[in-house]
Amino acid sequence: MQQPEWLYTSENGGRCGERKPLSKLFEYGAAEYSSRTAISDGELTYTFAQLENGARRIAALLHQAGAREGTRVAVLTAKRAFIPMFAVAAWKVGAVYVPIDGDNPPARIERLLRQLKPVAVLGEGADRARVPEGVPTFASARLLECAAAESAQCWDDCPLANESEPAYIIFTSGSTGAPKGVMISHGSLLDYFYNHNQVLRFTQQSRVLSFAPFHFDVSIEDTFLPLSLGAFVYQYRGMPIGVLVRRVLKQHKITHVIAVSTVLTVITSGSPLTSDTLPDLEMVMTGAELCDPRIINTWKTNFPEARVINVYGPTEATIVCTAYTIEQPEENRSHAYPIGRPLDGVLVRIVGDQGEINEPGIDGELWIGGPQVMIGYFEEPEETAKAVVVRDGVRYYKSGDICRFTVDGCLEFVGRRDEEIKLAGRRINLREISQLALAYGSRAFAGVLNSDNKRQLALVLVSDHGIEVLDQVRGHLSEQLPEYMRPHVFAYVGQPVFTSTGKTNESQLMTLLGAAYQNQPSEQYLFGDGGTFVPHLA
Repeated sequence: MQQPEWLYTSENGGRCGERKPLSKLFEYGAAEYSSRTAISDGELTYTFAQLENGARRIAALLHQAGAREGTRVAVLTAKRAFIPMFAVAAWKVGAVYVPIDGDNPPARIERLLRQLKPVAVLGEGADRARVPEGVPTFASARLLECAAAESAQCWDDCPLANESEPAYIIFTSGSTGAPKGVMISHGSLLDYFYNHNQVLRFTQQSRVLSFAPFHFDVSIEDTFLPLSLGAFVYQYRGMPIGVLVRRVLKQHKITHVIAVSTVLTVITSGSPLTSDTLPDLEMVMTGAELCDPRIINTWKTNFPEARVINVYGPTEATIVCTAYTIEQPEENRSHAYPIGRPLDGVLVRIVGDQGEINEPGIDGELWIGGPQVMIGYFEEPEETAKAVVVRDGVRYYKSGDICRFTVDGCLEFVGRRDEEIKLAGRRINLREISQLALAYGSRAFAGVLNSDNKRQLALVLVSDHGIEVLDQVRGHLSEQLPEYMRPHVFAYVGQPVFTSTGKTNESQLMTLLGAAYQNQPSEQYLFGDGGTFVPHLA
């Protein structure tokens, strides 16, 4: 069988092989390495043949439920080896794969499902979720029985997808106060596979350690892409405890590690890992948040022959769009490594406040152009129009990230121009948190406190309802937000503090909160579950 066009070979002088549709993601591995273990999560293991046959049987079930081209299949995800089978089953019938964190609060899942109007809901707890009336649900156990049943009907009619149509939708924290559904087309994802694999260099012999949850688009990079090439993927479940991760690295002879800086730091701590203890390691990649250069230096020093790479990419530009390979550790570097140069096919420009293209050394907003740019936000044309513009015949995504070019053409990340942050690799728009809290006060704003090298989400509420209202706010946010978006530090202000222009002085209040959090004994504001509470500020 022809290899996928994105398979890396050292002789590649351009694309070669077949541009395989997503519906055939397992086809190459199933044909060439049928009985080889494709994926494991420490409990469940599947060969390539099992993934392909299981996806075909589940696809037949989805088709009977009404899944067709353009319909949406919601998958309530967990970090399990069978989730890719569910996604490919959706693609086999032409449907759009929509992963949703199965651990989200029920109210949030219900809100997303109402917005999506899916034709079916699959996965962990699907039979217990608050699903819109009339939408069929398929719990994981039922789907796995179907996948393993040799007598079950198989779906063999996989029409070629229109590459301009959406392949998947990823929900990210949104500035409007609700999650935004980023729609990525089939064509964008297939182009990304080629563009990024020239950096990743996955081959049929690669063995990849995956940390990314399936509702995070990095899972497509560290799971779906290597599986499409016949490579092995180990799904790491649970907390990334250093000693356990190290055991997995050795036991499974991992060649490629992709980890946000928080996880990479955990792996790094402890006795030094070296090329003697991990002789198979070929690549370490980090991104999604700024990484301490000392961590990167440690890996490059201890694995001089391995490629250590820092990458960048918003969900709206299909996972990753720039990369920087660290050639030598820079022991005196005090700031983050560059985010590098654009991948093949990606265009970038640094744009000033008046729309001008900035010269090297001048900060501006990073615009990302080319085929990896999203279709748009699901059912939000106005928000799409704000984020995507056309210049010189090219569609650009206005990232909101402030960057600059160095004199040698590398991109450096400077910061954000809005209320979006990255915390432990997760994208959080502070405005979404603030909007949800507004029902309990005249003003609410979220921020990040830095204390003892630990970053924590905080919320300040301006209200005349009395300090007891914070309990209501906290309960409401627990019902509506996933755990990683819930503030742990709260403050109450009975009367607002104003700036000279008559606006609430958010900066001053957040500074007061930080000082209170640093100076007062923590036991004075502990909640029962470990959350923290700071009393009246003003």
